[in-house]
Amino acid sequence: MIQLHRPAISLFAFVFLATSCSTGAGDGEVFGSVDIPECGLKTDHFDIGADFFAADYFDNTLTIRIQNTGQIPTFADGLFFVIRDVATMDAAGKDTEHKIEVIPDIATFLALGPDAGTPTTTKASPARATLYLNDTCPDNHLAFTDGAGTLTLKSVYIPGKQKRIAGSFQLEFVDPRHWKSLEDTGPYAQIEGYFDFNYTRGKPAQTFP
Repeated sequence: MIQLHRPAISLFAFVFLATSCSTGAGDGEVFGSVDIPECGLKTDHFDIGADFFAADYFDNTLTIRIQNTGQIPTFADGLFFVIRDVATMDAAGKDTEHKIEVIPDIATFLALGPDAGTPTTTKASPARATLYLNDTCPDNHLAFTDGAGTLTLKSVYIPGKQKRIAGSFQLEFVDPRHWKSLEDTGPYAQIEGYFDFNYTRGKPAQTFP
């Protein structure tokens, strides 16, 4: 398990249904270590300053977006989850730790580079995680598209049953395009945090400047 101790991508387009989004208020954090040479960012104390929480549900799939602002992801820092089978995760029970896996695993990729293949979320994983830092590094071309780690849900949205969406996570990301050697493995992030908010129907989660 990834252990972090807190001291104190490319441009993504996420489409949200205009009539069924939960937007805005909530509680949560996304923090940890990031190393992005492209924009001169290397710190063990990174925090996106989560202040915006959104979710969308459709056909047993739930997306969760945690951001520093309510801007579209192109102009924000954030973490995006796609939970593929909400009913199954709910049935697993509260506080069940779900493993998000990529193949090859990140340790193997860091050791072998492109020869190992591109880390990709497995079909068996209950969720996919994407990290984007388009506010902190607006000119970056990051591809933290497939994180590996754990996702623990305390509560998940079920239509007509429960509105609360709450959980915690520990995740690790690499950008496989920039690996050069064992000494220069490219952009890397190791984060953890939590989220807690209610799903409410309202205005679209995507804003248009």
